[in-house]
Amino acid sequence: MEVHAHSHTARKKWTHYFWEFLMLFLAVFCGFLAEYQLEHKIEKDKEKQYIKSLLNDLSADTTQLNARLNFRMGKMKTMDTIMYLLKKEDLSANTGTLYYHGFYGPFAVKFIPNNGVLSQLKNAGGLRLIRNQTVVDSLLLFDIETQWIVDFEIWERDMFMDLSLYEKIFDASVFEKHLRYQYPQNIFTLDRIPDNPPLLSDKKEDLDKFYNRVQRQKRINAVVINRFYRLKLTIIRLMNLIKKEYKIE
Repeated sequence: MEVHAHSHTARKKWTHYFWEFLMLFLAVFCGFLAEYQLEHKIEKDKEKQYIKSLLNDLSADTTQLNARLNFRMGKMKTMDTIMYLLKKEDLSANTGTLYYHGFYGPFAVKFIPNNGVLSQLKNAGGLRLIRNQTVVDSLLLFDIETQWIVDFEIWERDMFMDLSLYEKIFDASVFEKHLRYQYPQNIFTLDRIPDNPPLLSDKKEDLDKFYNRVQRQKRINAVVINRFYRLKLTIIRLMNLIKKEYKIE
């Protein structure tokens, strides 16, 4: 009977296992680093994209603010003229001018901020992508000032929604006779009124109440103008900061 010797596999040294573990660890670690670097690059690219979009929105806001400031300054002159005419002794000889400015008195054009990108960043937690904390703080300050104006203009609109005094003093048929439709702006404008049509009411009590209303509108209009200038300066500083921090020409 033959006896076969069992073959024995040589036992591996502990250093072999150590090197296997080390190689596996390095492979996993390098994979992790590669994934981290890729994610970091993606977030950095997103940050740059958001920053450029924010600059576009801020630029559009500046253009709109300039237009709204011009409108508000024009409205201030209109209200000054109305108040001046209401206190003239010969008002009946200047009703044509009063009608003209009275037509534009109630008009209001709201400031609508281009805040789509900023709202997206805030609502989706995207502000974390903006790594520069100074820029983030400035963006939040801009957002607060913008929201103040939006809320205040809503309050202003509600405050002066009642046009009963205008309707009591002005004859709408005079406006209708001199209205002109402007295309393609899709707005109505009023031609200068050559004569002096009578007011529906020229009672001192009604005219004094109308004066008080216009004067109150003027004060509130001045507040909005002040906040527009303040917001405009905030936007200019914010845009300069972003361009400096992100090296954008």
